[in-house]
Amino acid sequence: MRYDDPTDPSHTPHVPPAATATVLHVTDCYAGGIPVAIDAYVRNAPAGVEHHLLAEVPVGASVDESLFDRFASVTALGRSRLGAVRAIRSARRRTGADIVHAHSSFAGAYARVAMRSSPRSRIVYTPHCYAFERADLPRWSRRAFRAVEWLLSFNVETIAACSEGEAATAERRGPLRPRVVHVPNVVAVPPPSARRNDDPDLRRPLRVTSLGRIAPQKDPMRFAEAVASIRSGGVEVAPVWMGGGRVDDVTRLETAGVEVTGWIPHAEVGSRLARSDVYLHTAAWEGFPLAVLEAVQAGVPTLVRPIAAFGALPDVLTLDGGLEVMVAQRLAGPEAFATWAERNVSRWSEHLKDHTPARQRAALAEAYRIPQVA
Repeated sequence: MRYDDPTDPSHTPHVPPAATATVLHVTDCYAGGIPVAIDAYVRNAPAGVEHHLLAEVPVGASVDESLFDRFASVTALGRSRLGAVRAIRSARRRTGADIVHAHSSFAGAYARVAMRSSPRSRIVYTPHCYAFERADLPRWSRRAFRAVEWLLSFNVETIAACSEGEAATAERRGPLRPRVVHVPNVVAVPPPSARRNDDPDLRRPLRVTSLGRIAPQKDPMRFAEAVASIRSGGVEVAPVWMGGGRVDDVTRLETAGVEVTGWIPHAEVGSRLARSDVYLHTAAWEGFPLAVLEAVQAGVPTLVRPIAAFGALPDVLTLDGGLEVMVAQRLAGPEAFATWAERNVSRWSEHLKDHTPARQRAALAEAYRIPQVA
């Protein structure tokens, strides 16, 4: 990852035009959907906002460095907790940030320990799924995370929740009931070349994909179970998981007959996604998955686990309620499958109608307290 080094004598800082506000984005995990989410916040922020990035990339994760061009500066957060707190204090002084926007539970904790939210420098916090929602953690650990969130709720100006489910959870955090703004996730609209090109040929296997880190949150073995269910229904499948993880977890998924690509550039993810017949999202918990937005925008029928992030979801869009229907339509022939796919995408488009750049821009203006110019 390319970082600016403000201590280097040869470093020439970026000098942007006068800004109406300065936002310092902080994340301890600049990987997966977080870079895409932050990029959308920057693209759709109110006019005149200057953005800086303080981030750390997990070992082995790929980064699209072209995203850095949107920031006035890019600085390393550091891997130690104490180092992260110090880095936030230093970056806030250096940038003169009016707003420190923390992304993820850990970044939110570091920011709220590092500084006091005040009218002069406010903390905006997007959990992207609270740590206490992690079902892979023991009960005592989740309780500890809840306690930390309760204590730190005294020191946050706004929680910019990325889904209605996260907003509902945020409103129950802490005795002061912090200000909550729902800032819906969005993704860039794919170019026509990335749109799905329907291929009704039933002689080839059904291309089924999923995306994300191979880890308990994404529940990759649930994907493998879904693939096995499709096969047992009489449909040949070519399953692909786009992402990487620990060697043991990757091996387990490959043993189940799933191709694992490892970490690949986002452009390749979009291309592979657009060529999919079906996208399955098996995550057990999420803030709001950008992959589902990308799949639907590319015209790919999608089935998901009905987690809180999606709100009230029609049963036919879920794995439990829609997988057998999809298999039946595939066996019924090209026209039946095409009709099912079209209806699926149409239902998703209606469900996600508020996930637009305009809606996100208005919500960010509210979260950052920046007046909108008509």
